[in-house]
Amino acid sequence: MENDENNQNYEIEGEEEQIQKNDQNQIEDQEGQEEEMNNEQDDIESELMYIYEWVDSIELSRPKKNIARDFSDGVLLAEIIKNYLPRLVDLHNYPSCSNSKHKESNWNVLNNKVLKRLGIKLTKKEINDIIKCEHLAIEHLLQRVYNVLQGKINMNKEQKSNSNFNNQKNNSDMLKKTLQEKENVIKQLHDIIEVLELKLKNSEDMEKILENKVEQLTAALNKNEINEEK
Repeated sequence: MENDENNQNYEIEGEEEQIQKNDQNQIEDQEGQEEEMNNEQDDIESELMYIYEWVDSIELSRPKKNIARDFSDGVLLAEIIKNYLPRLVDLHNYPSCSNSKHKESNWNVLNNKVLKRLGIKLTKKEINDIIKCEHLAIEHLLQRVYNVLQGKINMNKEQKSNSNFNNQKNNSDMLKKTLQEKENVIKQLHDIIEVLELKLKNSEDMEKILENKVEQLTAALNKNEINEEK
């Protein structure tokens, strides 16, 4: 009887130890998952650091304190886009506000009039997440806007570079054409000079011929006068 009781006690103690071990394992697993999630979160925020630096580099109408709350009404994003594409954004369409309905109105206008032309179309859920300041919601949108704007900047640089190249090529072609025209003029002048020199030489030869004729005629006249006197 006593042995049975001892065996039951051992079994209970073993079960309690197993439960404690299971609980400890669950706690360690939860801590490990939380740590892994925190590390992933840190990695994501590190990857987005260039977005924060980009936003900080742009002068906006109000100071930036909490990026999720600061951008929740759409005003600062409209200012950022206007900074790069002035003709695309009319800031008077985006009044600063704290009311959720007014914020939604701002985002609907921005979504349909501006973001759509940048190739970005927000879903209703994405807009609501931004308005509610859901974690990383605005960062993901800013990342998309940044990529589009950088693409346009690079395209403009390439177009400007091509334009400069074409201008240089045109200038080079014009210079070659001008030099060719000058060479043609110089050649024509040389030809004219040769003709004039030839005419001058012929003129000098003709003058000598005439002088000889005059001398011959003069000599003949003198000879006739002498004969008459005789």
